[in-house]
Amino acid sequence: MSEGTRPKGTSHGLRRRLAVGTLALAVAWLAAGCGGDGEKPIIRIYDGQWETLWINNAIATFIIENGYGYPVEAVVATTFVMEERLPQGEIDLNLEGWQHNIPDWYRDEIAKGTIVNLGTTYEGSAQVFIIPQWVAEQYEIRTIFDMQDHWELFRDPQDPSKGVFFNCIIGSQCADVNKVKLEVYGLARYYNPVSPASYAGLEETFARAQERGEPIFGYYWSPSPYIAAYDWYVLEEPTYDADCYQQVVAAANAASPAPDQACAYATLPIDALAYSGLEGKASDVFEMVQKMDVGLEPLNQTLVWAKEQMIEGWEEAGVFYLRNYEERWRLWVTPEAHEEIQIALEAAELTRG
Repeated sequence: MSEGTRPKGTSHGLRRRLAVGTLALAVAWLAAGCGGDGEKPIIRIYDGQWETLWINNAIATFIIENGYGYPVEAVVATTFVMEERLPQGEIDLNLEGWQHNIPDWYRDEIAKGTIVNLGTTYEGSAQVFIIPQWVAEQYEIRTIFDMQDHWELFRDPQDPSKGVFFNCIIGSQCADVNKVKLEVYGLARYYNPVSPASYAGLEETFARAQERGEPIFGYYWSPSPYIAAYDWYVLEEPTYDADCYQQVVAAANAASPAPDQACAYATLPIDALAYSGLEGKASDVFEMVQKMDVGLEPLNQTLVWAKEQMIEGWEEAGVFYLRNYEERWRLWVTPEAHEEIQIALEAAELTRG
């Protein structure tokens, strides 16, 4: 993942932009969670700079700060930096582990006991190669291999001898995986992979092409409002196979040559990963995240609301979720935390909606 430009409203520390109401509430929070002998440690949450993670971080931050009295700090980092810092306790939580993209690291750190899997944050993620639906229909494109014959539609303005494949952002594991897949699918000779500096840049590129009616080819994922907002065609790939995918990842990590075959990404739940020392540092937070099942449909609805309202901060999306899905999150928290969160929600302000 990238240390790309953070959209408006996602500045350092998710808590800073959310208005929590009265001075009395602020004083109560400080008395409970900060200052003197009762000061609680900072909970550091990984920020890989994509929308669903911003929302999940905002939900968790609001709960942890207002329900349990811990200060929270967002740590902006690439995937590779997260891999270094989470096992060392310099990051406490990664609410979207995507561990199937980094299986060797995940397996090794789990075996060493440096990290723990706290369970599913939401179900049913997907990573896919897409083109606009109208392009697929007009040119009868169905499979990833068909893209060999249509590279001219996606011509690279910087290198007209090839097309452009819009890849994961700079510094992300999926960018390397996709390069291997392009090579194995016979597409590396036809397309230049281009990685934007941020997920916001990738989103803007796809949205601009759709709005202009221009062909575009690249990698994307769901849940995402951009998948829902436009008509996309998901290119058919060979069916996911665990052994096949492991060989692709090994090649992406430069541990072996490109394999003879590649395959689609797995469609798997997204889990929360934690530094193993978090349980001793903040056992109540550890237990809460173990129960934190945000859910795919509520997450999608929150994404849609955030885009429609053009919110000024992802903290507001967290408040929207908490106000609309109490039946889910109340099961994650203690009765005492639930009461404090409700008070904070009543005081919280949304700029829209």
